Amino acid sequence: MPAAMTALMETHAHGVDEVKALEDSLGFRVPAPAVTEAACKDLIRVLEARVERQVEEARRDADLSRPALEVLLGTPGVEQARERMLADQKSRMTANVTPSPLSPARISPADAQFRASANFTVKVPPYDGDFATGAGAAVDKSQGTFSLAVQAFGGSDSCYLSFGSWFYTAQNNPAQRFAAGIEFNKHWRQHAMGYVAHSRFSTVVSIRDGTTNTDAIPPVQIQPTWNDGVGWTESHGEDVEGDFSLAEVFFPATAGHVYFCQLGFSASVDADSGIFGFADSTIHLNGQVPRLILGSLF
Repeated sequence: MPAAMTALMETHAHGVDEVKALEDSLGFRVPAPAVTEAACKDLIRVLEARVERQVEEARRDADLSRPALEVLLGTPGVEQARERMLADQKSRMTANVTPSPLSPARISPADAQFRASANFTVKVPPYDGDFATGAGAAVDKSQGTFSLAVQAFGGSDSCYLSFGSWFYTAQNNPAQRFAAGIEFNKHWRQHAMGYVAHSRFSTVVSIRDGTTNTDAIPPVQIQPTWNDGVGWTESHGEDVEGDFSLAEVFFPATAGHVYFCQLGFSASVDADSGIFGFADSTIHLNGQVPRLILGSLF
């Protein structure tokens, strides 16, 4: 390797402008916005397909059990006993349950960094791309913040979002590390009176090789993630403020390639209902990702 190139690769850039200048010197250019958006949409399609399969399974189970449930729920006295539960459900339908604003991130603040010789890069907001679908999804790549909200009372609802940044790899590495700290608040709750309800939340990491237009690794599921259901007179849920999760995956990196590293989130609820009962399910989750890291966190 020429001495000039070696010296360039040993440079450790700090700050958004310095990092961009060093990446430019090595020939890295952020792909066009349309390419970034396509990568975000591809991941969301994967999440949508997963949820569709889960919802179809739940719908089939509900269809099979509903006739038996309605016979049992038609027992004399049951209708009167459910009135208080029905009144409680109506109050939840009008309640605006929203997670608290996020406190400062638990991980220490970071500036953009790039050390080509060590494949070490830190990207901070604004990230390169984001995308959301569904009325309850909101994401802001300029701040690294996101939120998802869905609610079902005798129906179903879902929403999805993703965001991430492009990274340039100057060295081959068969086990390149990508990591991100996620701080979040979550509220989810589901209730059943005779019928059934489900609550599903998924977080994934996806890495796309922009040079070959292939997945460096398939989407990997991380926390926060859950898949929960209730029936009869069950109630499940959580209210957690200031939780923290570390996303971490490894992938084979090729020198000179660009990689779109992104996080994807999906929230889905459904609730069955009928003439003798009801069910409901709600998810509200908001969070922030202050930095994305290719290389060691410390």
